[in-house]
Amino acid sequence: MVKNSHFSDWSCWCGSTTATHAYRVPITGTSQIDQQALNVYCCDTCGVFFLNPQPSPPMLADAYNQEYYGTDKKKFIGPIASLVGQFQQGRAKLVSQYLAPPQSILDIGCGNGGFLQQMLQRGYSVTGTELSPDSADRVDTELRPHVYIGDLLNIDWQDRRYDAISLWHVFEHLSQPFRTLEKIYDLLKPGGYAFFSMPNHESTQAQNFGPHWFHLDPPRHLFGFGPNSFTKLLKQTNFTVKKTSTWSFEQNPYGQIQSQLNINNPQRDRAYRSIKGDPSLARHTRFADYAKVALLTPYALIKSAIESYHNRGATFTLVAQKNHPENHSE
Repeated sequence: MVKNSHFSDWSCWCGSTTATHAYRVPITGTSQIDQQALNVYCCDTCGVFFLNPQPSPPMLADAYNQEYYGTDKKKFIGPIASLVGQFQQGRAKLVSQYLAPPQSILDIGCGNGGFLQQMLQRGYSVTGTELSPDSADRVDTELRPHVYIGDLLNIDWQDRRYDAISLWHVFEHLSQPFRTLEKIYDLLKPGGYAFFSMPNHESTQAQNFGPHWFHLDPPRHLFGFGPNSFTKLLKQTNFTVKKTSTWSFEQNPYGQIQSQLNINNPQRDRAYRSIKGDPSLARHTRFADYAKVALLTPYALIKSAIESYHNRGATFTLVAQKNHPENHSE
């Protein structure tokens, strides 16, 4: 690692202009690390990871193509899609521990609306956002009137305020994390809760696999946090952390599997594309990938459980509460 790279055109939310170069990472689907590779740095002061330079708009537009969202409402092949529904139910149960119906929740980057559907069935008032009309088309018809199109920072919220706001594996995609948290604080009612889940850049997986780590997801993940660096950012924006967990059956074991496969496969994240039913992959290739994933699953489950037990799991979920303005920490 190259220490103390100074940037004249960049400064972190914490004010630092120096960072450590961590590695170069190839964009998903490329075969050579120096072809369309991106630089990942880590801020020397707060520990946040980031891409520098940031991906260009055309690169991001290509990264969020139809293949990324899937050809229909289900992003994955049948059995995996059913599991995703169970995970969305688990998120609804978590939120239900902190607020009761009919309180209101805003889900940023609501995807196919599965989580919102779970909350609606429980009697909550629901609202969601999606970046584009194409991505919002995956939401069920009954929910679409509750979904705003556009960036959180650009939507006209008028006087709307919410009891809770959630970002399930969304925050790492956002280009302005500090401003986003300030906006979330503004949109929350006094004492409201914010729910986050995202890759853990302080995890054992992140450190062991480096540029091969599945959860880097270049170029879509613009920033990378861990519980420590993200807590610093939350305190800076006047939130109090209420709960943190680094266990996720949904994310952690597969992160181990795909990261191992990435080491020996020049086509990054190919098995993940197979699980999503990518039609550009030959059938025999997809079945070979399914077999590899199945063989690695027992080991990945055990290793992920051990890492999470030591609070070093590959992803983390965090619950934060909005402080009153007079409690703002300097």
